Amino acid sequence: MRNPFSKFFKEYFNYSKRDRNAIIVFIILICIGIIINEIIKHLPTKSDYNYLEFARELEELEKNQNSDEKLQKRLFTFNPNTITSPKLDSLKLPDFVKRNLLSYREAGGEFLEPDDLNKLYGMNDSIFQEIEKYISIPKEIKTQSQADIITEEMPEGVFDPNFADKKTLLYFGFNNFQADNLIRYRETGGKFYQFSDLLKIYGIDTLNLNKISKHIIFEKVTIDKPIVREVELVIELNRADSVQLTQLNGIGSVFATRILKYRDLLGGFYKSSQLLEIYNFTEETYDVIKNNLKVDSTLVKKIRINFAEYNELIRHPYLNSEQVNSILTYRDKNGAFNDIAQLNDIPGIDTTIVRRIAPYITCR
Repeated sequence: MRNPFSKFFKEYFNYSKRDRNAIIVFIILICIGIIINEIIKHLPTKSDYNYLEFARELEELEKNQNSDEKLQKRLFTFNPNTITSPKLDSLKLPDFVKRNLLSYREAGGEFLEPDDLNKLYGMNDSIFQEIEKYISIPKEIKTQSQADIITEEMPEGVFDPNFADKKTLLYFGFNNFQADNLIRYRETGGKFYQFSDLLKIYGIDTLNLNKISKHIIFEKVTIDKPIVREVELVIELNRADSVQLTQLNGIGSVFATRILKYRDLLGGFYKSSQLLEIYNFTEETYDVIKNNLKVDSTLVKKIRINFAEYNELIRHPYLNSEQVNSILTYRDKNGAFNDIAQLNDIPGIDTTIVRRIAPYITCR
């Protein structure tokens, strides 16, 4: 029987040198493949570390840390007039309420009873109900100025808040903070025509007003009905400057500035009642001055909705970012607007919004 290997070698040398080299390379590749396959079989198929378990433990650790932070903030008995900033920081209260409490005290404000905390900006009924039973204010607390002036007897006499000096205000029950704010309001051109006008003063609430109401008079003004100046004063809102606006009853420099800023954001007023949209502008103030106002709606600056970009539309106070994006998407998909009424077809924009924004939009 012939040896197969001798036959193989005999035939192998019958090939050309190039073919023989190719056979050798092919054999080497096969051997390498066999070796790699054996190595892979012995490699671990699963990591020794369970990353899902590690992520779970990390999440649990973060929860525990958050729980610890929450446990550190709790409700406890405190005196709002004397509690220190570090102690206040550990009290379970919204941060903005804590900041306002400290700012109120730094400005000279004082809490004479628990209800006084309702004066704080940001304090609401739900927060107050939660902390009311923890508030502890000694009964003898009173400001130094009041202690010097106020006796155990009730004050006698009357005063006009439009002319009373600080000493008189303190005598009739105002604290330093309230008296200073009232005088500052008068210095900016503010006037009082009825009891409710005093509620414009930061720090004065209905409770304070009820205590002193029998001592308040208004010169040449009835208690129940405000008087409008008998002066033929007419201000055009879209042309007026701050000097002209302060000629109106109840409009000081602060409100004049707010009116001008809001007019700029809107692009002009198309009716005078838009003043009620300004922060802290009351209906009582508007009722006093509405007969002295007129509006030239032709001065309103309109937005060309077919050319306006995001930055121009979002600047208007009647539109939010979601509505602006919806308008731009609708325009890109359907082409230019032919009628303002097409805004009603856009999701997220109802007839109320269309009615408000319509005077400021043009399809030209």
